[in-house]
Amino acid sequence: MIAVNLFGKKRAAHLALGQAGERDAVRLLREHGLEILACDWRCRFGELDIVARDGDCVVFVEVKTRRRLDRYRPSDNLSPRQLRRNVRAAREYLAEYGAPGGRCRFDLIEVVRTERGLQELRRHMDFVDADLIHGVF
Repeated sequence: MIAVNLFGKKRAAHLALGQAGERDAVRLLREHGLEILACDWRCRFGELDIVARDGDCVVFVEVKTRRRLDRYRPSDNLSPRQLRRNVRAAREYLAEYGAPGGRCRFDLIEVVRTERGLQELRRHMDFVDADLIHGVF
């Protein structure tokens, strides 16, 4: 019984960390002039952390958050399987809502948050070849 409670607390802390990282990412995107279209957009293929617009380009943003920065970057937690799900979800989003300028890209935001708060925030633009969205993946 105690293990279940402890696991529940760890899981809740993990989710809270991810949500804080996504809030940091939204703030960063807005500071760079992007319009936020959706957060935690879900479909049958998975979830897109953030969907934004940068001029005439739809931007699909994956956010990776860690508690500490050691020898691993937050982006090291992005698996090929998750990347495939993100691409499929992006295709679904585009099929439903379209892309005003016909352009889209994938960005990655890495967040490091310790008990003292935000320590690092890095934005990687075009971290996935956008042709994958329209091609076979």
